[in-house]
Amino acid sequence: MYKYSIFIIHIIFFVIVSTKLYPEDIYSLETCNIPEEFSYINQNEFNNRYGSEKYLAKPVVFRQIPIDKQFLNLIQLDSILRRYGNKYITVTTANTYSYKKQYIKLNDYISLQKESPVKSKWGNETLYWFGDDLLNDQKWLHQMLRYYKPPPYAVGDFFEPSLNFGMGGTGTGVPFHFHGPGFQQMIVGRKRWYLSVEKPFFDPNETTTEWAIEKRFKQ
Repeated sequence: MYKYSIFIIHIIFFVIVSTKLYPEDIYSLETCNIPEEFSYINQNEFNNRYGSEKYLAKPVVFRQIPIDKQFLNLIQLDSILRRYGNKYITVTTANTYSYKKQYIKLNDYISLQKESPVKSKWGNETLYWFGDDLLNDQKWLHQMLRYYKPPPYAVGDFFEPSLNFGMGGTGTGVPFHFHGPGFQQMIVGRKRWYLSVEKPFFDPNETTTEWAIEKRFKQ
């Protein structure tokens, strides 16, 4: 039995319209083709459809997962800035292997995300907040996340959830990488996933937005 399943919370607050890459235009060229569940299913139904070893690599989108109102109020942008703006967070470069780490105040990170358009196609030149601070036992984050209720499903031998938390601007994210079984729940905004059975051709230091522009839509 494994102790941790991975539940990912990713928050996107910022809409940057002055970017030369226009990621919204790029992403609107295609629709999601991942199966969706629009009503509640119990654990047995989940196991039969997605939880067995046969289906662990089968993605699914759940549309019915509720969000705790108190948690939703806490993670509103003005609330986060007022309560935690002076807290330091760990940001990494947004490339596949996330080599470089820096420490920055949360309000400075948010200002950077709001003011900086996507000028570079290189992920190793882009800073991204995703995950490290919970591993470093940031008490303020744990206090906020205690109100978060993860999806009510256990996956295989994974039975105790481990939370991840992130925030980013338009066009940001981590290029292609590998994941074990887990859930991701978008709280504010949206995120586009590209899933591939076989390893796609990509530069690990290139942003996914640039990959979509230069590789996917020029085929």
